[in-house]
Amino acid sequence: MKTLIQRLLIFLHSRKKNQFEYFSPQNILKNSSNVLALLPENKELRDEIEFVIRILQKIFKQVTFLIESTLRLEFKTDSLENFIVYSKKEKNFIDLPRKELIKFLQQKNFDLIIDFNLDDSNFHYWITKHLDAKYKLGLYRKNSTLFDNLVMKVNRIDSVRSIYENFLFLLKL
Repeated sequence: MKTLIQRLLIFLHSRKKNQFEYFSPQNILKNSSNVLALLPENKELRDEIEFVIRILQKIFKQVTFLIESTLRLEFKTDSLENFIVYSKKEKNFIDLPRKELIKFLQQKNFDLIIDFNLDDSNFHYWITKHLDAKYKLGLYRKNSTLFDNLVMKVNRIDSVRSIYENFLFLLKL
C-alpha cells in the first residue's frame, strides 16, 4: 500500500514538474557555499559513504550530510556538527519525510543538493522536491530526472566506489 501511494505521489509530481533553469555546470562549485549531501541508507555502503564524506569536506567549505541514525553509528567520528541525523520518527506512515524535517531543512537555505543514492529513494526525492536549492545533482535512477536538474548516468557494472569517484571527479571539473 505504501509503495502504491508513493508511486501515485511521484506520478502527480511528474505531471506538474517544475521547469528548471539552464545553468553552466562549471559554476556549481563557484556558486555553492551551502551544500546538502543526501547519503544512502544502505549499511553495506559504509566505506564508500565514508569516502564521499571525506572528499566533500575537502571540496566544499560548508557541507551538511543527511544520514540515517543507524548508519551514523557506524562511523568513528564523534563530531555531529556537519550531520543531520534522521530516524524512523522523521518518516510518516508512507516513509516520506515529515513536515517538521522539511521545514528544518528549508531554514538551512542550501545552494546545492547532491543525492548519492544508487537506487530510487522516495524519502530523499521528497526532500529534494521541497528544498529550493539552485542546483540539484544526483545519479541517474528511474525517477531522478523528475527531481534533480543535473543527473549523471552510471554504469551499474562498476563498483560503487568507482561510481562515486567518477561522480565527485565530474563535480570538481
